[in-house]
Amino acid sequence: MQVTTDYIRHAARAARKCAGDPLGGAPQAPDPEFYKTLAKALEQIAAGMEALGKQE
Repeated sequence: MQVTTDYIRHAARAARKCAGDPLGGAPQAPDPEFYKTLAKALEQIAAGMEALGKQE
Protein backbone atom coordinates (compact mmCIF):
# COMPACT_ATOMS: atom_id res chain seq x y z
CA MET A 1 0.00 0.00 0.00
CA GLN A 2 1.30 3.45 -0.92
CA VAL A 3 0.97 6.05 1.83
CA THR A 4 1.03 9.70 0.78
CA THR A 5 3.59 11.88 2.50
CA ASP A 6 3.05 15.29 0.89
CA TYR A 7 1.78 17.04 4.00
CA ILE A 8 4.34 15.27 6.20
CA ARG A 9 7.23 16.54 4.08
CA HIS A 10 5.69 20.02 3.81
CA ALA A 11 5.30 20.20 7.60
CA ALA A 12 8.93 19.14 8.03
CA ARG A 13 10.11 21.93 5.73
CA ALA A 14 7.96 24.47 7.58
CA ALA A 15 9.27 23.28 10.94
CA ARG A 16 12.85 23.76 9.74
CA LYS A 17 11.95 27.35 8.77
CA CYS A 18 10.57 27.93 12.26
CA ALA A 19 13.74 26.50 13.80
CA GLY A 20 15.94 28.89 11.82
CA ASP A 21 18.46 28.58 9.05
CA PRO A 22 21.40 26.33 10.02
CA LEU A 23 23.74 28.99 8.60
CA GLY A 24 22.64 31.51 11.20
CA GLY A 25 19.38 32.84 9.82
CA ALA A 26 16.74 34.03 12.22
CA PRO A 27 13.89 31.67 13.08
CA GLN A 28 10.42 32.51 11.83
CA ALA A 29 7.37 32.38 14.05
CA PRO A 30 4.87 29.64 13.14
CA ASP A 31 1.88 31.00 11.26
CA PRO A 32 -1.66 29.55 11.03
CA GLU A 33 -0.75 27.81 7.76
CA PHE A 34 2.03 25.92 9.58
CA TYR A 35 -0.42 24.56 12.15
CA LYS A 36 -2.93 23.63 9.43
CA THR A 37 -0.24 21.73 7.52
CA LEU A 38 1.01 20.09 10.72
CA ALA A 39 -2.51 18.87 11.53
CA LYS A 40 -2.90 17.37 8.05
CA ALA A 41 0.52 15.72 8.34
CA LEU A 42 -0.42 14.14 11.65
CA GLU A 43 -3.66 12.88 10.07
CA GLN A 44 -1.62 11.28 7.27
CA ILE A 45 0.69 9.64 9.79
CA ALA A 46 -2.26 8.29 11.77
CA ALA A 47 -3.96 6.98 8.62
CA GLY A 48 -0.76 5.28 7.51
CA MET A 49 -0.27 3.63 10.90
CA GLU A 50 -3.89 2.44 10.92
CA ALA A 51 -3.47 1.00 7.43
CA LEU A 52 -0.32 -0.84 8.49
CA GLY A 53 -2.09 -2.20 11.56
CA LYS A 54 -4.92 -3.58 9.43
CA GLN A 55 -2.44 -5.36 7.13
CA GLU A 56 -0.93 -7.32 10.02
